[in-house]
Amino acid sequence: MMMRRGPLLVPLENLACAALLLFFSIQGAIPGIAPTQAYEVTAAASTPLSTVGGIVSQAIANGIILLLILRHPRLILRQIVDVPGPALFAMLAIASCTWSLDPWLTMRRSVPFALAGLFGLYFSGRFTVARQFAILRLALLTAALATVALVLLFPSVGLDHSAGHSADWQGIFTQKNACGRIMVLATAVLLFGERLTPSRVACLSLFLFILAKSGSRGAWIVEVSVLLLWALFILARHSGARIRVLLGLSAPVLALAIASGGMFLYPRIAPILGRDATLSGRTAIWAQVMQCIGLRPWFGYGYGAFWRGMEGPSSQISAAVHFIVVHAHNGFLEIALELGAAGLVLFALSGIRAWIQLWPAWQRGELDRVAWPMAILVLIVLYDLDENTLLIYNGLFWILFVGASACAARIASDCHHTAPRPARAILNAQRTPLGSVAAQEVS
Repeated sequence: MMMRRGPLLVPLENLACAALLLFFSIQGAIPGIAPTQAYEVTAAASTPLSTVGGIVSQAIANGIILLLILRHPRLILRQIVDVPGPALFAMLAIASCTWSLDPWLTMRRSVPFALAGLFGLYFSGRFTVARQFAILRLALLTAALATVALVLLFPSVGLDHSAGHSADWQGIFTQKNACGRIMVLATAVLLFGERLTPSRVACLSLFLFILAKSGSRGAWIVEVSVLLLWALFILARHSGARIRVLLGLSAPVLALAIASGGMFLYPRIAPILGRDATLSGRTAIWAQVMQCIGLRPWFGYGYGAFWRGMEGPSSQISAAVHFIVVHAHNGFLEIALELGAAGLVLFALSGIRAWIQLWPAWQRGELDRVAWPMAILVLIVLYDLDENTLLIYNGLFWILFVGASACAARIASDCHHTAPRPARAILNAQRTPLGSVAAQEVS
């Protein structure tokens, strides 16, 4: 699908995918015509323009996704078979309409959530890895440049509106933490993609600059983790097979030890980071959320139906912490809250399955193939410790999680097809007459 402009060919399919990725990177909250959900953090009242604009923009995005996947239905069907975990996870979100606190709200959010997952399958299966990186770079660079322009030209819109953060950049995003989160992702796209050229180093510098200006300390910590993971891959590339296996086995244990130590020492570290020991009230939210999970532990309250301001059980949490809470500030608790233990188990099994599928390629030293899906899985785990990135129905990380799972499945399939022949097949080959073997080699 191309459009000719003189001597140039503009790939409309690539541009459509870049536009969708840009839309999902800002959670559909287009500045000026954002959906109501974009105002949850600032508590600003929605307007007729924001309500209608949000519905129309979401409908356009969903329509483009439908158009793309209907052009390649067999590709999507094959991919769904390869990633049963994410597929069942999306089906569970839609099925939760039957027990949701607000069935209509769950339906309105779960269907776009499933469509976004299908777009993740399409994007991963339709393009080569190099083309995926090119499209992601285009989308994220556009977001970065638009953020700089909005801050410089319209600071009343481009700067964060929350108390005490008026100098922090939010740009085209809903708030500073969302800005920092996408800039971390943008740096990962460059670090775990192809080699760094001068132009990509310039882009990396831009992303890091905006990340610093966002003032998102959580994003800064995750960025350090991304850099450490990048260093681990560099070390693995220059190591032998045994050292590489040792690195692969020890890294998760070391990360768990660091995370546990960080949680234990956080009350002492928090003042250095400029944060309080309660993680800006998160610990109080988590305690209240766990009580609500205990009331409906198996299937939760329905996808997207729990947080309704001062309506329903979410009002009890807001009353307990003395401010309006819009999500659990922990992705794993959010999954348990909305989809129960069933959703949490499906997500965990999907992630573990992807890691197991990537492991043989890591052992063989095919690090360039496994770097990107591994980086995405690590980013999702890190970010969902104190944010909710996976269950956002118009969020980018759900798309990338589905794409990473599909990529891991393809790598595992390639490993299976290129695996050495079993001992019996080798024995049969040794018994084959020499002339037959020679004839097979010639053919």
